[in-house]
Amino acid sequence: MARKKKRKLSIKKISIVIFVIITISIITVNFDSIRNVYLSKISGYNKESISVFIENDIYKDIKNHEYSKTLETIINTEYYNKNYLDEYLDIVFVENENFLQNTSLLLDKGYSSNDINNIYDKLTENSINVLINNDYFKDITNIISINYFKEDKLERYINYYNEEDDLETILTYVNIGLDNGYYTNVIEIEDQNNLLVLVNKYNKLQNDFVPKDLETISSKYGNGSLRKEARIAFEEMCAAAKDDGITIYGGSGYRSYSHQLRLYNNYVAIDGKIEADTYSARAGHSEHQTGLAMDILNGRWSFIDDNDKEYTWLVNNSYKYGFILRYLEGKEEITGYMYEPWHYRFVGVDVAKEIIQLGITYDEYVAKK
Repeated sequence: MARKKKRKLSIKKISIVIFVIITISIITVNFDSIRNVYLSKISGYNKESISVFIENDIYKDIKNHEYSKTLETIINTEYYNKNYLDEYLDIVFVENENFLQNTSLLLDKGYSSNDINNIYDKLTENSINVLINNDYFKDITNIISINYFKEDKLERYINYYNEEDDLETILTYVNIGLDNGYYTNVIEIEDQNNLLVLVNKYNKLQNDFVPKDLETISSKYGNGSLRKEARIAFEEMCAAAKDDGITIYGGSGYRSYSHQLRLYNNYVAIDGKIEADTYSARAGHSEHQTGLAMDILNGRWSFIDDNDKEYTWLVNNSYKYGFILRYLEGKEEITGYMYEPWHYRFVGVDVAKEIIQLGITYDEYVAKK
């Protein structure tokens, strides 16, 4: 009888154990399901994502972060890399078919989540491809935040980049065209009658361009023609100089394309092309063709020298009438021409004042504006 009783107790114990195991399993399954639903509600992630997070033991790493659509979208794709978990949490998702692939490639290049957010905020798909197809560019976030960054020049900025140069200089030089040789990648100017037109070794006027409002300056102020607004300002400047006991004259204003071509060819015949290019513009590249430039003479009818009193007066006063000294000393690399203390360009009073205050060339001013 005792054996039968023990056997019954053993069976009963086994049954209890089995019951407990089954109960625990059911509870565990239900708990996981309930937990996943609960976690999805407080985190924003769907149940499938929560399950993946738990399976990969990363939920504890993200539970205190805000919901990331980037993480939720990428985690079940071939682009997911557990090493970039923190970055995924901070990258703002973009509705773009290439977003996940590009994000993965940019992270592999070394770009941070902050970089990628800025890249997608400010650059187009073409520029993103430029970054992907080039080596890591550590200053991308800083360079695209500069207000005169030009997206179509991104690859040129990257190629011209030098850690020893500041970013503003890099942008300015590339915007001017100085990452290329003089007279290469020349742009033909469209708005040729614009008073602020930039003509240099990278920007060319059309051969047949003649300013629409050329006027001959008064003979008492010298020789040459200028566009109407520049002509009025030049005569006012000459009159003001006279009031201060200074005599200046116009020596050479507007020149046609053919006139400049003859001049340049003569200089080449005398000094050779390399030397001529340092002081004479090739036809179509001369500011004189704009009708906005004047080579100024002193009271002795000689081109102004920086030792002349006339030079000192002009440096201190020309901007008040909208003129700037165009080819500055020490800026030959930027302007492409030797220092010319006699060559003045009309840009209007407001712009002239700003350029004087900044202490830069007109090329730099346009590149930054």
